[in-house]
Amino acid sequence: MVIVKDEAYGTIEFDELEERIIDTPGFQRLRRITQMSVTNLVYPGANHTRFEHSLGTAYLSSLIAGKLGFDEDGMRKIKLFGLLHDIGHVAFSHEGEDVLRKYIGDHETLGREMIRKGGIADILNENYSAGEIADMHGSRRGMIVEADIGADRMDYLKRDALNTGVAYGVIDIDRIVHTLAVEGDELCVTEGGLEAAESLLVARFMMFSAVYLHKTVRIATAMLHRAIEKSIADKTIKPEEFINMGDEVAYWRMLQSPSAREYAEGLLKRRLYKEIASIPEKSISRKEAEKLERELSAKFGCDIMIDYPTQFSKTVELKVKTKGGLRPLTELSTLVGSLQKAEEERRRILVLADEETRKSKGELIRKAIHAPA
Repeated sequence: MVIVKDEAYGTIEFDELEERIIDTPGFQRLRRITQMSVTNLVYPGANHTRFEHSLGTAYLSSLIAGKLGFDEDGMRKIKLFGLLHDIGHVAFSHEGEDVLRKYIGDHETLGREMIRKGGIADILNENYSAGEIADMHGSRRGMIVEADIGADRMDYLKRDALNTGVAYGVIDIDRIVHTLAVEGDELCVTEGGLEAAESLLVARFMMFSAVYLHKTVRIATAMLHRAIEKSIADKTIKPEEFINMGDEVAYWRMLQSPSAREYAEGLLKRRLYKEIASIPEKSISRKEAEKLERELSAKFGCDIMIDYPTQFSKTVELKVKTKGGLRPLTELSTLVGSLQKAEEERRRILVLADEETRKSKGELIRKAIHAPA
């Protein structure tokens, strides 16, 4: 057994098999992949990694499984799935995945393959079935980790709030865990947990608004996307190489790329692009935005980027167990419904360029897209 002192929950225990999985090279790689990627350019404390998030998710998964009455075997398997749920993340976490998905698949797909084969599979197969753990993604047991009110979401909100120093991610995890229930194939809360569940979703909306979709974070992310794309296009890095890299090695490799270097250097030196204009998301589609980016860059003879806001969730799937059956939280909480509507209304598309372009051509670019100064 190993005892870990965790910043979010205090003491966490892992048994001998879990410790051996944690000590594999594949799992240790998560120490070198930051949870929030370039967010530390805005919030300096956001340097925590997928490693500690995975430990925390395993802890919460076990806690929830025990509360819901799973037997010892079920609890152990759910904890293992929580521990390994992010094992497939590439360098730069979701921000890297946004670009690499079309080449190598998403982190869930990569993770299932990593669990089924290699050193982690060998350890799992001593006591369990590696395939069974891998296939928990999307299953009834897997929802304890993956649901809107599951262990993954609760951990990242709590941990991201702790490390960014903002108060928006403060949630009553203990109350939520003790009011969770399973109804059919749904993880839900009882009416007694309504306010605690509401606070979790409010925290999520606020964290996206203030942290995850912060304008400067979006600018840095757009530059990172461009650096990854350029380094692949000029064949400096093969897409599959990102699977085994941490963030620092990926940065170093992108600095070797003739076409990606300026973006990687800009991120490392915090020499970021600037906003020239912003337009409502509803005004053009993502495909139209990509076309506009190409047209503006060609017309003005400079590098212009258009950042379309991340679509993190159109609807909240959380259900509340009432005397009349399961009901969506949005029906019972006017606050959550109002926040969803407000979030959709303030989502904007950013038009970006370097400082020199902003000064010399910013007004011309705004006129070309009919955007106000």
